[in-house]
Amino acid sequence: MHSIVVATDFSEVANNAVRFACEMAADFQKTVTVFHSYIIPVSFGDNPMPVMPIEDSKAIATESMDKLVDSLKTLYSGTSIESHITFGDITDSLEDYCERNTPWLIIVGNSAEDHNTLWFGSNVISTLKNLPYRTMAVPASAQYKTPRKICLAADYKHVYNKFPSGDLTEIVSKAGAELHVLNVDHNNKQFGTEVPQDAAALEAQLQSANPQYHYVESDNTDEAITKFIAENNIDWLVIVPHKYGFWEGLFHKSHTTALARTGHVPLLALHEH
Repeated sequence: MHSIVVATDFSEVANNAVRFACEMAADFQKTVTVFHSYIIPVSFGDNPMPVMPIEDSKAIATESMDKLVDSLKTLYSGTSIESHITFGDITDSLEDYCERNTPWLIIVGNSAEDHNTLWFGSNVISTLKNLPYRTMAVPASAQYKTPRKICLAADYKHVYNKFPSGDLTEIVSKAGAELHVLNVDHNNKQFGTEVPQDAAALEAQLQSANPQYHYVESDNTDEAITKFIAENNIDWLVIVPHKYGFWEGLFHKSHTTALARTGHVPLLALHEH
């Protein structure tokens, strides 16, 4: 687990994420694998047909990748940079590759406006939610800097032994960052009988990171998190997607825009074990 796998479709949004990954790799002493999956363009009509042979699609992808990696090796000469090209759907292809080459982190771009990139809206959400690896979505305007403040948005639901505390404390420790734990609730809607026990379990698991805990009363979780990020100069937002609690709601279609577009802040998804 020494490699950062960063996906690109060669759009500027994605290539900004590639540069982010290379600078992060230098900071965290990791290698980089630039990943691209290609498909065959198909014409629209009564009888959809491939626009070009698969060999031509592969050749175009290879040429673009070679050009990109050559430029990266010049810019980041101290970092080991490799590439991987495959055919198929980006999320499925990433998952297949990572099953065989367990990454330290996956990075994708995150566009709020550019519909001409794969990394817009639902594709970002699908990647964050479904890939069972540490995955970071990098906004188009983000430039890498060592994170000084990392915020975990937590709902204290079903923590126990599944919570990826080791992943989180490792990253916080390597970065030398402050850890802030944010809980958003309204009229104690999330406060069930199990919450005190779950909160105590989370605090015990994160104790080594010496986190600061924050509680915000709001009926708009998206807005409350975004406001907290801005007011507290948070560098990275960490989420733990799961099938219960307020994160289930945030991953519904109506929340896609708010969750995937947190301004200039990279969004890091860690997954339960």
